[in-house]
Formats: sequence, C-alpha cells, structure tokens
Amino acid sequence: MKQDLRAVIIDDETNAREALSNLLRLVCPEVEICGEAKNADLGIEVIKEQKPNLVFLDIQMPGKSGFDLLASFEKVDFGIIFTTAYQEFAIRAFRFSAIDYLLKPIDPDELQAAVEKYKSQTAGLNPQQIQILQQQLDTPGTVRLVNRQKNDNQRIALPTAEGIHFVQMTDIIQCESLGSYTKFHLIKGPAIVVSRLLKEYEEILDNYYFFRVHQSNIINLEHIKRYVKGDGGQVWMSDNTEIEVSRRRKEEFLSLLSDFYVNSGKLK
Repeated sequence: MKQDLRAVIIDDETNAREALSNLLRLVCPEVEICGEAKNADLGIEVIKEQKPNLVFLDIQMPGKSGFDLLASFEKVDFGIIFTTAYQEFAIRAFRFSAIDYLLKPIDPDELQAAVEKYKSQTAGLNPQQIQILQQQLDTPGTVRLVNRQKNDNQRIALPTAEGIHFVQMTDIIQCESLGSYTKFHLIKGPAIVVSRLLKEYEEILDNYYFFRVHQSNIINLEHIKRYVKGDGGQVWMSDNTEIEVSRRRKEEFLSLLSDFYVNSGKLK
C-alpha cells in the first residue's frame, strides 16, 4: 500500500483545477496537493521539482498534450490518473488500453475509487498502455464496418490478476462469455481470462473486424473458415471450433460479413 500521497494537477482550465482540488480535499484528504500547472511545459517543471507520487493529467491542452508531457520523461516513475472531457470513443479508447480515467465533470465517488485503486497498485502504467491509448484516440472510427479499422498492427491491453497482457488483434480468434468474465481464445498460447463482461468488449471491439454472433460469443471475422446455413447458422473458426449464430443476429452478421470480404479484398 502506498502512503503519503503527494499529487500534482495539470489542466489548462483554472475552474477544472480548482474543482478537482476541492474534491480531493473533501473525499481524499490523504492526498496532499503539492503543485498545479496550466500547461504541459509548466507541468514538467512542477513534476521535476515536487516529485509527486501521483499526477492528475488532462490529455487535451493547448500546445503540448498530456502525451507530450509523458514523452518528455525518460522514465515515468509516478502514477497517472487521466482527466478528460472526451466522450464516446474516448471511453472505448481507455478501456482498450486498460487505463483508468476520470470524465469531466468529475464524480466524487469515481475520484475516490480511482485514488483507492492507485493506492492498491504495485506497478505503474506500462508504456505500451499509453501507446495504445494514444493510437486509439488518434484514430476514432464509426460503427459501420466499411469504416472500421483493420485488425492489423492493432493491440489491446487485457488486464488479469497476473498482470496486463498485450495481444495483437489478429491473434484473437473469439471472445467467450464466462458469466462476469470474458475468455479470449488466441491463435497460440493459453486463453486469457479477464474480469470484464462480454458486453464491454462488444463495445470496445465495435470499430474492428469483430462481431457478436451470439449472447456468448464475439468472433474475429478474419478467423472464419466457413459459414454453414441454418436457422441462425454456424461458423467454423480457424481453430476448428463451431459457434452458433443467433437467429436475430443472422441478417446483420451476413451483411457485415459480405462488407468485410469486399473491403478486405477477400471476395470468394
């Protein structure tokens, strides 16, 4: 457990800094605010001078971004809780990279939970998580398959009890629901089980070549070997598993599958 929490707030909005500072005094009195900054350059100076345990960092600021600030440090040896006014796709991006965030206006309960989670962590953010987050925020997609991002060269961070696994999207064959958990079946190596609902990964993967064919399964369209017609039908995956397609999802699935083959150059 971490003790003596000293924190810095970096945000270009004065009102946002004041609001967060007041909230911390109210719900997290154990956190000492040792510095504030209104931009990345001043933030770098404050961090180097104060050496805080924890930094509340706004991502989108005039001039240099929060990512630029982090890039200026050879080693990020302080905790980070991102604050952002981003909506919709940004939430997906944070989940994609397994990074916690606080959405403005900041909710007191969420702030308290974020600080408690930081205190219980044994390791800080992995640089790969920040890379994935930045990549996701730089390339927001839409829900139509014709505009979806390709799975190539994309990674996802999967948090488990043992640590965070960084997995290539192309290596994921399917995601299977195990109640409150999701099991990732991969091309090679053991499956990875994550303590998150399949519904959450349905939303996260919605911009890529994945589709929820059934209540229990999300499949990677790139790993389909064949589709067998039926009431809903079945798909045979590259690992020779057979997965049911629900009747109510059949029409949308076949439409998306057709678009996938057209846009990926895999017409048969």
